[in-house]
Amino acid sequence: MSLEEKQTIVALGAGSITKLVYPDGRIERCDNVKDVALYIEKIDEMIERKRKLLEDS
Repeated sequence: MSLEEKQTIVALGAGSITKLVYPDGRIERCDNVKDVALYIEKIDEMIERKRKLLEDS
């Protein structure tokens, strides 16, 4: 298992994926839309999804 698979990564921007790694090894991902215009349009939704993922951990 690489380091990338062992740590939480918070990513911002169109097409990025935030990854949360729990102590038991479980991984949850939260991806952003790839289209830049759509990302800008839905930025509040993207932020809220990441906030919820990180708060629930």
